[in-house]
Amino acid sequence: MKKIILLLIIVVTASSCEGSNNSDSSEYCSYNGHTLHVGEKGGCYYMNSSGDKVYVDKSYCKSCY
Repeated sequence: MKKIILLLIIVVTASSCEGSNNSDSSEYCSYNGHTLHVGEKGGCYYMNSSGDKVYVDKSYCKSCY
């Protein structure tokens, strides 16, 4: 039971940046108006208008983890 709860906490924390309509979350998980994402290896990026990943400094994604 403890493992399930821990797993749920990790999943919620990891996905808190994406899909959130909370203004606090979007304020901290955005860069120049673009929604930030955290990649599998911890990279911080947003998708440009061409659909390409544009990486930014990891410090912009601190609260997105």
